[in-house]
Amino acid sequence: MLFDLFISFFYINIIAYFLLLFWFIIGILKTKSSSSNTPLNIIKDISVIICAKNEENILNNILNDLKNQNYKGNIEFIIVDDNSSDNTSSIIYDYIDKDKRFKYIHSDEGDSSLSHKKRALDAGIKISQYDYLMFTDAGCRLNKDWAKSMINQYRDDKDYIIGLSFAKDVKKLVSKFQKIDLFMLMFSTLSSANLNYPLASTGQNLSYKKDIFLSMNGFSRISNLMMGDDSIFMQMCLKSNSIRLGISNESNSFVDSKIIYNWRDLLLQRIRWGGDGIVMWKYNKCFFIIMLVTFLANLFYIMIPFIFYSSIYFLIIHFLIKFSIELIFYLIGSIKVNRKIYIIDFISWFFIQIPYIVLVGLLSPFAYYLGWKSNS
Repeated sequence: MLFDLFISFFYINIIAYFLLLFWFIIGILKTKSSSSNTPLNIIKDISVIICAKNEENILNNILNDLKNQNYKGNIEFIIVDDNSSDNTSSIIYDYIDKDKRFKYIHSDEGDSSLSHKKRALDAGIKISQYDYLMFTDAGCRLNKDWAKSMINQYRDDKDYIIGLSFAKDVKKLVSKFQKIDLFMLMFSTLSSANLNYPLASTGQNLSYKKDIFLSMNGFSRISNLMMGDDSIFMQMCLKSNSIRLGISNESNSFVDSKIIYNWRDLLLQRIRWGGDGIVMWKYNKCFFIIMLVTFLANLFYIMIPFIFYSSIYFLIIHFLIKFSIELIFYLIGSIKVNRKIYIIDFISWFFIQIPYIVLVGLLSPFAYYLGWKSNS
């Protein structure tokens, strides 16, 4: 009896997962070529805000990328030092001495009721001069036309722009996995936005008008959460009908994410990201169900080799179906955003991501104990 219930639940969840994948495929097919957009040269005054915590080894990269931005309008770069114990502050002041567009502020200037990264962001937003805010991470790299490309998305009365981030190709297995995994997350983000049901945004590449932040009373409603400054904040704005959202598939607007070189750091990062998912039920129940279905589907794929070990054909067919649908989604997504396709890396990602998703899902309830930033 229990076995029959398990089989029924298994098939219901697997079918739901496959339908979800087909929904994402439909959404990614709706992606318009960036070349089809009317060329614009929108000029707005921009405040770029970046939080840095113990980033002395890589901070020069992002600061140079900011300094070299090809942008004709007013632009300022606010670097928030989030209690760094290394030479982060000294590096920032070196840039301030050479370029007055750079500003330094400490995260202690943010609202004391906020926790982790949200307090640092609040400090940066408070001193921002301009109406259009842009965000990325200290470990990311930017195209010289990043600011111009992102601001050009503010067409058709948009006031909240989701940007995409990708990881470059490197030789280590964990970094290859990170690259494909981030591909799939970004394709899902793009797909859901195309279907007018945006699920997520990333603090690695994000922009919205300052009025949006003020109208929502900043992050005060989510002050108790570890993160929430991107996806949950976006869901709050959508729920209150306070934003007109757009997403950029313009290649110059893409951000190169920080490459991760060991599994521990990757897991810690994804567990922190997953921490938002635990409370997503309060903000978008459908999104929470999507995450739950994904978790359970991969959990079942771990279990079925032990349950149906005597039926090798059953196992092969079910794994092939999952592999085929996910591969189709990956291929279409790569083509639509003009990213190189890595079939061998995708195969290794496919087998690793099944236990990986389950592990991250199980540990995400404990994300609060990690803080917003570790060495990763």
